[in-house]
Amino acid sequence: VITSIRKEIESLGGEVHFNTALTGLEQKNGHITGIFTTDGSFACEALVFAVGHSARDTFAMLMDSGLVLECKPFSVGFRAEHLQSEIEKSLYHEAAGHPALPRGEYQLSQHVGERCVYTFCMCPGGTVVCAASEQGGVVVNGMSEWARDGENANSAILVGIEPAYFSSDHPLAGMHDQRKIEQAAFRLGGGDYTAPAQLVGDFLADRPSHELGAVRPTCPTGVLLGDIAQVLPARVIEVMRAALVQMDQKLKGFALPDAVLTAPETRSSSPVRILRDEFLQSNLRGLYPCGEGAGYAGGIVSAAVDGIRCAEMVLRDEQ
Repeated sequence: VITSIRKEIESLGGEVHFNTALTGLEQKNGHITGIFTTDGSFACEALVFAVGHSARDTFAMLMDSGLVLECKPFSVGFRAEHLQSEIEKSLYHEAAGHPALPRGEYQLSQHVGERCVYTFCMCPGGTVVCAASEQGGVVVNGMSEWARDGENANSAILVGIEPAYFSSDHPLAGMHDQRKIEQAAFRLGGGDYTAPAQLVGDFLADRPSHELGAVRPTCPTGVLLGDIAQVLPARVIEVMRAALVQMDQKLKGFALPDAVLTAPETRSSSPVRILRDEFLQSNLRGLYPCGEGAGYAGGIVSAAVDGIRCAEMVLRDEQ
């Protein structure tokens, strides 16, 4: 799919530059006039800035270039792995295992006081994957292959953190707090990108894990059992424990003691927003912050929709 998209762009006169980093912006009288990259400089009058949510060096460059950024809420948590067969027993009951049924999926949310804990990016028959983008940090995510035929199901279990709880009021404070969590996970995992993990039963009982049960973790760099409460903020751990018990009432077995929690999941959304006006332009005219990393989407579909909106605004401005 990605190759086809690239070929379509090239057939329409576009260029794709691989292994090329944006390093700076050229501007004049408050308008963008070009960009600097590791592959040279390029003149431009409009820039759709679809930066990823992990481009931390780019966020710092934007601030140095005079763009206005602000903190925004982001979510943190862990990946929960259950046996796919047990999930399907809870969903399909006596029909579980019937060949006509699809792999079982779930989507759960639970309010604990004013906080909402929710599952995200559920991967039936999938695996936990490594998603670190910096040295000295551990981040996990999840995926399913097309067949969805793995032994485990996994999903993120997340809770939002609002800017009021960030370590400072700096526009990049959320990003810095993300990094601290990931670095703590790196240390707890032994400093070799092994991910810290804990069984649900031990997590709920507030004790470290020492031995796996029926669920075998799939993280490719391996896991080190222990106490993931040492990685995540205390206010997150408190509501997570309450939510897991209540989610188990909605999906029997969700709080199975042998289920494995692998930490941390920190990149479900951007902790930064690049401010833009009603015409979707930043304070540097001609620059259109776009998508999830810029703070205007929360997933693949919403990012695609925001891309369409930005494209329409670029065309409108040229007419």
